Amino acid sequence: MPDFTGLELTGKAAIVTGASRGLGAGIAILLGKQGANVVVNYVSDGSRERAEKVAQEIEANGTKAIVVQADVSQTAEIPKSSFTSKFGSVEGARLGVAGQTVYAATKAADEALVRVWAKELGQSHGITVNCVNPGPIATDQWFQSDEQFLKDMQPLIDSTPAAARVGEVSDIAPLVAFLCTDDAKWTTGSVLSANGGLYN
Repeated sequence: MPDFTGLELTGKAAIVTGASRGLGAGIAILLGKQGANVVVNYVSDGSRERAEKVAQEIEANGTKAIVVQADVSQTAEIPKSSFTSKFGSVEGARLGVAGQTVYAATKAADEALVRVWAKELGQSHGITVNCVNPGPIATDQWFQSDEQFLKDMQPLIDSTPAAARVGEVSDIAPLVAFLCTDDAKWTTGSVLSANGGLYN
């Protein structure tokens, strides 16, 4: 994965949900490499060990990481004091939701919320809000998908304009890291498609 040494996140804090594996883990690790302190979120007890390994890798690069178990769809479960007391304010967050029907509906809702939150939080709080649409990504979750689903997806993957392949974590994490920098301060309310042109 490119290191994007020009991206500066030192002193910033980010929450990455679903950070115990796949795209979430890749984003969390890159944000840490760029200097951000990272909240590594996971949901199930079975993901704790993987989340702790991600946090260890982040800390090995010289920044702080805290592992937090919470279902982010249940806001009452989110122990905000556990990370705000350690890191202060949060500069970036990544939200992921699984399940195809629910996934499609929540992604459409995410895109609408991005535009609303950009207006509500921009001038009043100095917060930028953006959404990245990555399309299919080659993670353990992708490779563990139903065999028929993968077979049905192959013609679509083969027709991807940029290249006949599934996206990689290294195609997405640098874009998320960029959005967390001061260089992206004029980018807000945007839905950025990083899917090789698959859904354009």
